[in-house]
Amino acid sequence: MLGDLRIVEIGEGMAVQVAGLMLGELGADILKIERPDGDPARGTAPFANWNRGKRSLVLDLATGEGAAVLRERLAGADVLLHQFTPARASALGLDDATLAKDFPRLVVCGITGSPHGHPDVERSDDELLVAARVGTLYENDGHRPGPIVYRYRQGSWAAAHLAASGILARLVARLQSGRGGAAHTSIFQGFLSTLPMVWARNSEGPMPNPATYPLAARPTAMQLFQCQGGDWLQIMDPSQQFDYASLPTMWEVMAEGVDLDTPEGKIEAFRRRPLENWLADLRAADIAVEPAYPMGEVLRHPEVEANGYVVRVDDPELGATRQPNVPFHTDADLPQGRPAPRLGQGGGEPWKAIEDAAANGTAPDAILEGVRVLDLGMFLAGPMGPSMMGDIGANVIKVEALTGDRIRFMHRYYQAAARSKRSLALDLTRPEAQPILERLVRWAEVVHHNMRFKGAAKLGLSEEGIRKYNPDVVFNYVSAYGQKGERGNWPGYDSIFNAIAGWEFENAGEGNRPVFNRPGTMDITSAQSCLVEIMASLYAKRAGGKGYTTQTSLLGVAAFTQGERLIGPDGALTETYHLTSDQTGYSPYHRIFECEGGQWIAIAAHKPGQREALRGILGADEAGFADAAKARPAADLLAALETAGVPCDAVNFEDAMHRFFDDPLNREQNLVSVLPQPLFGVVEQPGALWHFGDVPIVFTRCCPAIGEHSDEILREIGFSDDEIATFRAQGIVG
Repeated sequence: MLGDLRIVEIGEGMAVQVAGLMLGELGADILKIERPDGDPARGTAPFANWNRGKRSLVLDLATGEGAAVLRERLAGADVLLHQFTPARASALGLDDATLAKDFPRLVVCGITGSPHGHPDVERSDDELLVAARVGTLYENDGHRPGPIVYRYRQGSWAAAHLAASGILARLVARLQSGRGGAAHTSIFQGFLSTLPMVWARNSEGPMPNPATYPLAARPTAMQLFQCQGGDWLQIMDPSQQFDYASLPTMWEVMAEGVDLDTPEGKIEAFRRRPLENWLADLRAADIAVEPAYPMGEVLRHPEVEANGYVVRVDDPELGATRQPNVPFHTDADLPQGRPAPRLGQGGGEPWKAIEDAAANGTAPDAILEGVRVLDLGMFLAGPMGPSMMGDIGANVIKVEALTGDRIRFMHRYYQAAARSKRSLALDLTRPEAQPILERLVRWAEVVHHNMRFKGAAKLGLSEEGIRKYNPDVVFNYVSAYGQKGERGNWPGYDSIFNAIAGWEFENAGEGNRPVFNRPGTMDITSAQSCLVEIMASLYAKRAGGKGYTTQTSLLGVAAFTQGERLIGPDGALTETYHLTSDQTGYSPYHRIFECEGGQWIAIAAHKPGQREALRGILGADEAGFADAAKARPAADLLAALETAGVPCDAVNFEDAMHRFFDDPLNREQNLVSVLPQPLFGVVEQPGALWHFGDVPIVFTRCCPAIGEHSDEILREIGFSDDEIATFRAQGIVG
């Protein structure tokens, strides 16, 4: 699919490597630049997983020879993907201005801790420190009051997807203009992309500015129950209207005198029977449900195997392994499953230098200007991808039922998944709607949905139905379990895949019962996965290929996020690190500390010298670090740590959302979107997720009302006012 692309990757961070992995597994040629002694993670599961299929070139970029060889490679490259701050990039001659002058066609993506142009852009890109800056530790549920550290690396996973999709968007624009340019993002913006469901302010309507999230302990267990024998069960019934008394196993429990009318009674009821009984009953009732697994066990799941979400790889250092695969299915021939390279393997001869033809095209006003997207999805996992395309200029039409998307009742979720779209209310259950669907599909370059396929086929939205109207359209869909196993039409939601992926246990801390994940991380990662697929297909089509079909799934994403582990030759999972039981971090040197007066700081002392400096400040005894920190004012301790060269940040936690939106700097940096909406008044949401340099991101549309744009859309695709009036009279259009 991306076989014509040549990408230079420089960096040892997770986000850079995962972005490169996704682009490589979609066909791009990835040249990984390594330091003379190699990436320190060599020989570990993360290195093996995140560097599959890449080639390795050893360079010392601090030397003139190394810099010259890098420039030789950049002369033949389409993309430079790195994790340098602007100052470090400039010192290496890799700043945007120099690269634009020397390699006008080159697309450059730098993944930093804080956004490009932000005063904190030169600070550490350690995920915990960035989370402290953003304020996300305030949003996590936990077993004690105050800021809570989560184990899931939501900032890095999101930044990897933003980088891959931003690069591809820039390449699409290059096809028009002939010029490359910046496609930067950051761990900070990765976090922002995961927060719109819980961070948004409305000036009026049914969900105005929310009350401050309480600082008390919040060990949330939403539809999360422990069963007989200790296993945990995660149910997701979005309406929470399902009658548990209708389950055959519950009849037995009720006969024993358990009262289901109280929360305590429900908890007791599930404890009285084993997990298998409840799974059988709930699945028979078509209710989305899964066990809460330990992290990594999902790689043994039969549906993961059936769908190819785990791949067998003969790794040169680890041997015969089973590794989490990228969650991409497509009708393109993809080169997946190749092992990570040995040090220096495949560096070989440089690519042939690309002659920079004169940029004879017009630079777009927006990166995806002119791209036409038809979004037929509901909820979040999927539709948020086209919304992000709309943010950067695509023309996105949202088709929804006359009663609206079923997620509209969850106002912030709807706002997050529907910004930058226009709405057409259409009753696709009526045969009379098919002529409208036909014109919409013919209009579109991209068609997306996330319906279960049985239902989609009834509405004319199977792949065959869509290609009947537009054979060369880019078609993408998101499912719950994938389409190659036995569960292709099973229901699924974010929380049950967080459970199956092990994140409900990992985020709870060692030894604690699992916690429900407040931000919908699997939903959002699925949406971002579909965004990467769509952008790859769109680029391939516009570059002279075909309109591919791509799909991703919640289960595939759940398996993909296990990238820190793999199944070794002995059948055992490799080891990884875990969150401490008090949910403060991962070690005495990588955690948050409470200081005098209830303020908190975060530290990330990874290097031996940094650890020695930390001991010099907090004492030689690691067990006493917390007490020593609590005896000092946060500002004084931060100053001492900064002077000693220990990476650290203040933890922004109390009232973090309002502080984020009220900060003039965030508004100046375009990190806040402020738009009017008919029902909600002025809506504030997290804003720009990329920095495209010379091409601005301008937000123009908040989430639409149901059918707000029906008439104008129908006129655009060729229907007359009389025809539109007839559709309305027939109850086909709203």
